[in-house]
Amino acid sequence: MATFFRIVQAPWVAAAMDGEGARRFGGRWNPPGMAAVYLAESRALAALEILVHAPREAIRLEWRLLEVTMPEAWIETVKPADLPADWRAGPSSPGARSLGERWLHQRARAALLLPSVVIPQEHILLINPLHPQATQLVISPPQEFHFDPRL
Repeated sequence: MATFFRIVQAPWVAAAMDGEGARRFGGRWNPPGMAAVYLAESRALAALEILVHAPREAIRLEWRLLEVTMPEAWIETVKPADLPADWRAGPSSPGARSLGERWLHQRARAALLLPSVVIPQEHILLINPLHPQATQLVISPPQEFHFDPRL
């Protein structure tokens, strides 16, 4: 079994795994119009992924942490050689979105393990909420999460 983490604002915790935000706005690994859910392999990386995108005032909001567990067999891993050359380009690379779009359409597995742009030696997990196994993910009750105010 593998466990990954997602930190969301308290008002959005009920919809944290539906992929609607990513569907509406797109993300690094998905174009607008395609639902996806982003998780991180550690609480710390999940926090950093928020901090690089949010204004510093956001740390004072109410946040919740979800732990998401699934069998490792549900996770496909992208090999470094298969990453597009522009995968780290900001704000979102066309190559990364194209790779994610192809993967989301295939629905071969529920999750895709990818390197984090913030710390490339660590990983994020892209969940396809439309994959049949997505309904079988084990999701913890929301836990309070507090950013250190010194951030």
